[in-house]
Amino acid sequence: MNINIAFNTIIYIMVFLFPGILFRRAFFSGDFNKHFESGNTFERLLWNMLTSILMLVAFCLSIHFCNLLLPFKIEFDLKTSDITDTFTCIYENRLPTLFISETRIIQTISLLFSIYSFSILLGFFSNRIIFYLGLEKRFSVLQFQNNWHYLTNSNKQNNISHSIKDIYYTKVDIKTKAEELFTGKLHVISYDKEGKIEAITLQEAYKFYRLSIVNDLEKINEIKQALSDNDPHIIFHSETANNFIYRKRIKGDLFTIFNNDLENISITYIKISNFYEKFQKTVKTILSIIILSATIFSISYAIWDFKFIPFSSYYKRLTFCITSPLILILLILLLISIFDRKLLIENRKKYKNQIKEIFCILILLSLPYLYIFDIFRFIFTLIIIIIYLLALGKILGSQTEKSDA
Repeated sequence: MNINIAFNTIIYIMVFLFPGILFRRAFFSGDFNKHFESGNTFERLLWNMLTSILMLVAFCLSIHFCNLLLPFKIEFDLKTSDITDTFTCIYENRLPTLFISETRIIQTISLLFSIYSFSILLGFFSNRIIFYLGLEKRFSVLQFQNNWHYLTNSNKQNNISHSIKDIYYTKVDIKTKAEELFTGKLHVISYDKEGKIEAITLQEAYKFYRLSIVNDLEKINEIKQALSDNDPHIIFHSETANNFIYRKRIKGDLFTIFNNDLENISITYIKISNFYEKFQKTVKTILSIIILSATIFSISYAIWDFKFIPFSSYYKRLTFCITSPLILILLILLLISIFDRKLLIENRKKYKNQIKEIFCILILLSLPYLYIFDIFRFIFTLIIIIIYLLALGKILGSQTEKSDA
C-alpha cells in the first residue's frame, strides 16, 4: 500500500509538476533567470502546478489542431480511456494499467518526453516573443518583477528621444558611501532571487579624482603632462578656481561594485547607431564575403584550369587557392597601414603595433607555402606552424602586459 502511494505520488509530480517547472525554467531565462526562485516555496508550488495544467491543455490543443491542419497525424497510441483509467487507479492507490507491459511503459515515456519538450520550447519561445515585440513594455501583466531591467534599457517610456530604429547603450555614474565616484558602460546588474540588486558590473570603468589647486599642484602638473602626451587612461573632467577633477581608467575588463557600497546611481542613455546604419553594415559584410568568395573561386579556377603551377597533389592546390587570396588581402591592409600618416602622427606606438600584428599574421598564412611548394613535408610544416603560433602568442602576450603596465 505504501509503495503504491509513493509510486502514485511520483506520477502526480511527473504529470502535474514537471511540465510547469520546465516551462517556467525556460521562460525565466537570460536577465530574469533568478525570478524562477522568487517567492516562497508554497507560491512556487502553486505556480508550477497551475502552469503544468496549462501546459497539458496547450499540448492537447496543439496536437488536435495539428491533426486537423497537417496531412499526417500525430498519435501516441494511448486512448482517452487509458488516461482515465490511470487516474482512477491513482485515486484508488492501485498500480496504473499503463505500467503492466513494456510497450505501454515505452508509450508513456514517449508521451511524457513530448510534453516536457513542448513545455521547454513553449517557455523559451514565449520569452523570446515577448522581448522581441516589446510586449512587456506595453502590458504591465507581462512585465517581470524586476523594474531595474526596464530602467537600464532605453525605451520610449524612459527616453523621449528613443526610436525603434535606434540602438543605445547605458552609461552609469555611481556614488559610493565612501564618497567615491565611478562611471562606465553598464555590463550587467546582478540580482538576488527577490529581485534586489546585489552588484553592478561596469565595462570601461573610470574613477573620478578631485585635486586641490593649492595642495596638489605638483600632482596636477603630472596629470596635465599625461593629458598632453595623449595618455588613453586619463580623461580631463573639469577645473575650477579651487579644484582640478579628472577621471582615470580602472585596469581590467570588468569592474564590480557591491550593493552595500552603493549610495546613488545616475543612468544615461548614449545613442551609438540606428537601424539603417546596422543594415548598411550588414549589407557591406555580406558583399565583402561574396567578393572574397568570388575571388577565391576565380583564382582556384584559373590555377586549376590553366595549370599555372604544377602542384603535386590536389590538397596542395586547394591550400594554395584558399591562402593566396587571404595573403593578398593582408598585403593590401599592410600597405594601407604603412601609409596611414594620420595614425603615425597621433599615436606612433599604435601605428607600429598595427603594422607588426598584420605582418605576423601574414607570415603565419605564408607558412603553408613550405608544404605547397615541397620545401618541407606536411608534418614538419605543421610543427613549424605550431611553434610559430606559440611564439607569437607569447610575444603578443608580453606586449599586452607592457602596454597595461
